[in-house]
Amino acid sequence: MGRKPAKATTTKDNRERQPFWVKDNNGPKVLLDERAMAIFQPDVLIESQYLATQTRRVHLDAERVLMFAVLRDAVSCFQDTVGANCKRKQIMHQDAEAWILDKDRSHLFSFDTVCEILGLDPEYMRAGLLRWKAAALGSRPVKARDQAVAG
Repeated sequence: MGRKPAKATTTKDNRERQPFWVKDNNGPKVLLDERAMAIFQPDVLIESQYLATQTRRVHLDAERVLMFAVLRDAVSCFQDTVGANCKRKQIMHQDAEAWILDKDRSHLFSFDTVCEILGLDPEYMRAGLLRWKAAALGSRPVKARDQAVAG
């Protein structure tokens, strides 16, 4: 038993259910061309968006992450406790400063070794931190500066 072929009806309801590429074949050709060319429109990016996709993300291995954390902690202790009155904070500052000023390269986690492995110039970092300390102590009131020098 064969089935009868279905009659193709083109009622308004049936046309709305058809896929978009079948709909409105009799309409203006310009709209169809515009829709087709819309996929070839250039993407508009600002410079920072483009550079964000092009910059290289440096993935550090675990040892470098640890070395960076040590350097960051030392610089933080050095800067945060520069003019402290508390004995404990003064000792933290002195320890950090001693580590920064020590030029011994025999230890894996010495200041010079850590800076070089991270791609930083240790002498430049050292000089910059000492300049920062001089500026920070120079901007303090005279009375507090005299107490720090005397103590």
